[in-house]
Amino acid sequence: MDVLQIALIVLAVAGVWAVVEVAITMRAARRDIEKVTSAATEVIEQAQPVVAKLDGIVDEMEPAAKQVTPLLVKVEGTVDAANDSLGRVNGILEDVSSVSGTASSVTGAVNRVAESAASGVASVVSRLRGGSAAESAARIEGPVEKDAAAEGPKLAPEPQAPTRYVDYGEVSAPAETDPSDAE
Repeated sequence: MDVLQIALIVLAVAGVWAVVEVAITMRAARRDIEKVTSAATEVIEQAQPVVAKLDGIVDEMEPAAKQVTPLLVKVEGTVDAANDSLGRVNGILEDVSSVSGTASSVTGAVNRVAESAASGVASVVSRLRGGSAAESAARIEGPVEKDAAAEGPKLAPEPQAPTRYVDYGEVSAPAETDPSDAE
């Protein structure tokens, strides 16, 4: 036997061994592919009802999805109208605030005029009677407290006047006036 014949025999044995290995690998691969295919078929069978339900849901939602855009346009218009209304309310509240401030100033001015008129009248009356202006003003302004230790009459301390606000009530159509509201 020659080396060449030995090499050919070794190559033939290696070729047979390779063919056997390929056949075994192909058989194992076929078995694995069949398992994967059957598992995929089961998954597809289980997923088909879910897909059918999702398809039905999408079909039912399609008309609603078509209405979303007009609804958003309406909502945008409503929000714009509400924003405009709030702007108008803010303007009205600013006007009411300025009117309240003016009314408060007028009330203070009327109080000062009434006080100066009362003190003027007290002064005139005291001159006509011949008494002092302080006595007449004390009679007009309030009660006199007597202090045992003091020699003369003492004026009672005047309480602090509360802050006054003008109350406009509800803004609505004119209604009958209640006589108890007039002050």
